[in-house]
Amino acid sequence: MRSLAYHRYGNPEQVLQLDQVNDPPAPGPDEVLVRVLSRPVHPGDLLGVAGRYRAPGDTAAVPIGGVRVGFEGMGTIAAVGSAVQAEGRLAPGMRVAFFPGRGAWSERAIVAAQFVTPLPDDVPDERGAQLHVNPLTAQMLLRAAYRAGVGTGETQGAMVLTAAGSSVAKMVAALALEEGLPVIGLVRGSAGAAELAHLLPGLPVVATDTPDWRERLERLLEGRPLRTVFDAIGGDLPSELFLRLAPGGTLVTYGDMSGEPLRIPALMLPMRDLHIEGVSVGRWAALPPAQRQQDLQGALYLARRHPALFEVAGSYDLAAVAEAVRHAGRPGKRGAVLLTSFDAAASKHAAA
Repeated sequence: MRSLAYHRYGNPEQVLQLDQVNDPPAPGPDEVLVRVLSRPVHPGDLLGVAGRYRAPGDTAAVPIGGVRVGFEGMGTIAAVGSAVQAEGRLAPGMRVAFFPGRGAWSERAIVAAQFVTPLPDDVPDERGAQLHVNPLTAQMLLRAAYRAGVGTGETQGAMVLTAAGSSVAKMVAALALEEGLPVIGLVRGSAGAAELAHLLPGLPVVATDTPDWRERLERLLEGRPLRTVFDAIGGDLPSELFLRLAPGGTLVTYGDMSGEPLRIPALMLPMRDLHIEGVSVGRWAALPPAQRQQDLQGALYLARRHPALFEVAGSYDLAAVAEAVRHAGRPGKRGAVLLTSFDAAASKHAAA
């Protein structure tokens, strides 16, 4: 089968390669073999290829044989293990989404059955491919907002989203608006602000390329304390917003797209009781089963209720991974970039 892997750390455009490898073995008792049709190119996938998750000073090389890429995807079940067959929830031929499942950027992947979600007929392939990582991250972030006091107290503490036009941020904003939480989005440009305001009516949006954006943000807060800032970029903007947090507030980071460090005066943490929290969907699999099931229902709700939040910017065969990676990093990109195999477009459930 074809499988995307990297054999050294570096620029994903340059080091990702398409290997021919043996098909996976038969699934174990609690496993499922998925014939993968489509999978999104996530920023987190590319950070791993670039070696950005390594601890400072870690110079270890990629293991011999390389690392198979990807954790999320959708496809059809090719085979199930004995315990899965006895349970009856999953069966060969079913259309499913999965996360986490190692080697999702391969034509077949072995996945633990507990992390496989049957796809209803009203969720097309392209939304199914994006069902887990972004929607689950959004729900984890929303819980972090509640922990930080957003929407509670007499003054109804508010939250700010940087890079509010990103897929995760838009999902957080949609959920926050539905739950009546005070939320403000920040984007880089005025065109992006207008587009986001059209997509999510009721969301106040500020473009940071305008000279008075700080004053506009202050007016939109309407005297509410800023309890939480959500950021996936790093660098100067979240560092500045951190200092605008109300005492006891929290900066929640869930990415590092700029590669720039935070610049935060150390005394602000103890003197104003400010906090920094990290949220990663990589920890979602360790949550209690009941919470995971609730999150999966929330993901299906988003896929049905907000299809525009699952927009696809482009689809590429596995062999065109370099082109797909370039598209995924393109400024102003709208929607997810998908890697496909086995002609996903032929599925009767593919989006029109």
